[in-house]
Amino acid sequence: MLSEESRQQRLGRLLARPDIWQAANEHKRRRSGVPTGHAALDALLTGRGWPRGATTELLVNQSGVGELSLLLPALAEMTRREQMVVLVNPPFIPYAPALASAGVQLEKLLILHPRGQKDALWAVEQSLQSGCCGALLSWQCGRPPADKDLRRLQLAAREGDCSHFHFRPTSVADAPSPASLRLSLGSDGEQLAVKLLKQLGGRSGQQLHLARSPDLTRRDQPLH
Repeated sequence: MLSEESRQQRLGRLLARPDIWQAANEHKRRRSGVPTGHAALDALLTGRGWPRGATTELLVNQSGVGELSLLLPALAEMTRREQMVVLVNPPFIPYAPALASAGVQLEKLLILHPRGQKDALWAVEQSLQSGCCGALLSWQCGRPPADKDLRRLQLAAREGDCSHFHFRPTSVADAPSPASLRLSLGSDGEQLAVKLLKQLGGRSGQQLHLARSPDLTRRDQPLH
């Protein structure tokens, strides 16, 4: 029969495995979010910020409504803390002067353009679980990824403690998703309209309007 000390040691080794999910740890992770830089939005989120080590889906029909400006304060703070920010398959060339004026350290910004959906999913998963990124932004290109692929990315974000922001079209709003947070974004004149579609451990359905920053993309040079 195992002693109490041996049982505790075996339990400790089991709980240390990365493929074991612990409710207490997940609750703590959600309680400690990454500040968005928008006080009104933070007040609606369970972790008082972007989910850490999880996927956030941002649903938008057309690029350029202000979706990047929503993330800028968090991205700028991450790069100031020497954390890498990775962009995978952005639909337009990010406008470096605008990013720099918003506080983003450009030397901490990495842009990847994998060929094909399979390579893109591989690049996103590897980057998320590397533990080297503060945030990773990815854009859905082509057909929607399978549910199992979305779950793999959510797990990779957890393993690497990386905030994953995944841009998808609003047409998938009614489709199930393992993302911890889902927001619908739209343009409302000079403001960005934000609606909470889903958040783990918190309410959904709330709407708010936020000021938009100047355009952050080079629209004369589309990438896709």
